[in-house]
Amino acid sequence: MNNDDRRLLVETLGEMRQLKGEMKEFREHVIGRVERLEKKELEQGKERISIVSILISAAALTVAIIANFFRNGGK
Repeated sequence: MNNDDRRLLVETLGEMRQLKGEMKEFREHVIGRVERLEKKELEQGKERISIVSILISAAALTVAIIANFFRNGGK
């Protein structure tokens, strides 16, 4: 192996190490972003459940008030 071959090998290995580092950073960035999106989606799901629960409770309260009104003869 002559000096040019060694130089090319060293440069190639250096570039490969640099690409490996960039891929690791990209992977960490993507994983972090996916985790944030999953957390946001979970929070939105909880919010929807809360809204539906409030609507069901309001409907049940309305039905109870109407039923009580008719049971007491509208007094």
